[in-house]
Amino acid sequence: MNPLFPSILSTNFFNLEAKLREFETSRIDFIHLDVMDGHFVDTISFGPGLARALKEKFRFRLDAHLMVSNPDKAIPHFIKAGVDWLSFHSETCGDTPGLLKMIRDGNCRAGLALNPDTPLEQVRPFLSVVDYILVMSVFPGYGGQQFIASSLERVALLKREIISQKSHCLLQVDGGINVDNVGPLKEAGADLFVVGTSLFNSDNIEETVKRFLNQMPWSQL
Repeated sequence: MNPLFPSILSTNFFNLEAKLREFETSRIDFIHLDVMDGHFVDTISFGPGLARALKEKFRFRLDAHLMVSNPDKAIPHFIKAGVDWLSFHSETCGDTPGLLKMIRDGNCRAGLALNPDTPLEQVRPFLSVVDYILVMSVFPGYGGQQFIASSLERVALLKREIISQKSHCLLQVDGGINVDNVGPLKEAGADLFVVGTSLFNSDNIEETVKRFLNQMPWSQL
């Protein structure tokens, strides 16, 4: 699996199809969807209709990150739309086990996301039961933000805990990822990288993907 997950939040939607065609020739496997409801975060992005359209037109698998206040209401719609991976925020609900089961029952991989200021203890009890943890390295809501340097330590701490629990949970990082910090993040223990403006603003996506991958061993997950 290619560890780069391009986030279409960073693209000009008038050029979305052309950009995605470039990704098809660049060994990209997943597209990341930042789903925002205007409540959990200020911004409103898009809904399951876009996910459905992407599945009909492209070969990519879809990773939906639900930045919504009521993930229990959103999850069934995205499962029906055909997404492959679904994550929701640990800050949003008291029934994390129930939501993880809902996602798995929909034949999706289940992830749990946490904001930069959320204590790691909030996700530690679930490391043995989730498929992946999404570590936000910016505060969610907007693309193009600067990477929060303390995220490196958070990734390293989570990786040690995952190993300690003998878990197969993957670590995904989202926010301000570029060719300069992707290597250190990989060394700290990250497995998957959500990439936005540093990839979509590139004049040559195929070459930029190669530059990213040159900073880390190829991941077969």
